[in-house]
Amino acid sequence: MNEITQQRVESVQAGRNITHAQIVAKRNLRKELEVEMEKFLARGGEIKQAENNVYQAKHGTNTQYVKHGCRCNICVAWAVGAKKVKTAEIRL
Repeated sequence: MNEITQQRVESVQAGRNITHAQIVAKRNLRKELEVEMEKFLARGGEIKQAENNVYQAKHGTNTQYVKHGCRCNICVAWAVGAKKVKTAEIRL
């Protein structure tokens, strides 16, 4: 089986609708990336792991209530106290 036919069979088996041109384009892009990474590392560059910082909500603040739209009891109590929310008694 030639290479093109094999690639088409593999893409169909994987459930993807990928043309041969797309496969070749991805392969070329991957090779280009590898060459650029080798050049970068040869110049003394280094690869660092990105930090995974989890957002810690600060409830009861303007930022949390206004920008993030938090409506928990703490943030709503802050908004009422800071007069960010107009409140009125319900008349029966």
